[in-house]
Amino acid sequence: MDFGVIAAKLPIILHIDAQAIGPGNVGASEVTQEKAFSALAEQLPQENVFGHTYKVLLLRQACGELRKRRPHLRILDLGCGSGYAVTRFIGEPGDHILGLDLHEPNIEYAKQHFERDGLRFECRSAASLTDSKQSFDVVVLADVLEHLENPLSVLKDCKRLLVQDGLLLVTIPNGYGPFEIESAISRVPALGYVLLKSSAFLARVLNSFGPWKGKWTEALTNTPSDLPYNLESHHIQFFSRKRLIALVGIAGFRVFESKNLSFLSGPFTNTIFNVSARFCRWNIAVARNLPSSMVSAWFFLCAPEADALIDSPSAKMHGLTKRR
Repeated sequence: MDFGVIAAKLPIILHIDAQAIGPGNVGASEVTQEKAFSALAEQLPQENVFGHTYKVLLLRQACGELRKRRPHLRILDLGCGSGYAVTRFIGEPGDHILGLDLHEPNIEYAKQHFERDGLRFECRSAASLTDSKQSFDVVVLADVLEHLENPLSVLKDCKRLLVQDGLLLVTIPNGYGPFEIESAISRVPALGYVLLKSSAFLARVLNSFGPWKGKWTEALTNTPSDLPYNLESHHIQFFSRKRLIALVGIAGFRVFESKNLSFLSGPFTNTIFNVSARFCRWNIAVARNLPSSMVSAWFFLCAPEADALIDSPSAKMHGLTKRR
């Protein structure tokens, strides 16, 4: 068993059977939007070292607050990947959700497994939507900006696509936190190779003996074997919290809320500890009380910077008040 492969797949392991609620078992004509979204919402993934489930809950919470003022939302998930980790979980019955990604295998997988009434996927850019007169109540950028050569351009596209009192929801790794430090170490010639092999060897031993016996095998079994990965999309931007806030400000947004997502993560932590639900819960709990500079990733709730927004009921609902 290749534990290097397991390490690559574990970040997005979701402990549910997608086929059980997908088109494969229920005819498309029989799948109502309410049943589909309710089934997904009730089967949120088990937490991992990256705080993915906590991230989904924060996204759903932000949408839920906005939904108090408008019952049905138009949500754009930009850089949605295969839809497996985030997109399929953020909606409610009556919402219209569009997932965009430029990696065609991702969109093909998303269409095959998750597309249904109220949830669709397209292989196109945000810029291509700006001339279509479409608008959205919420735009989600979940772990996207760090992959982009020109993140400011994409943020400006998001601004054009949002309604005046809409929300931009961003999750992003701390460019100088534990995740990026582990990742950088793993790329060091010789040293990185040795540490990755050592982590995989330890996982292999723990998978064979003791209280975690079989956990890695179970994790790999629960991961769809055909799940696509864009292996050519690497992190090329490394954000500090200050730089991210400044960038969204230049794009016309203001950050009104931010939260830490997880403490320790990265290839070594992921390989060894991702199968431990107790460690993953501890990892999230500790991160909430740490300085933002010490954690692996953040969540930001942003809104267009405009007096019309700051005075709107939606803004007041989120505690957004005009600066004096």
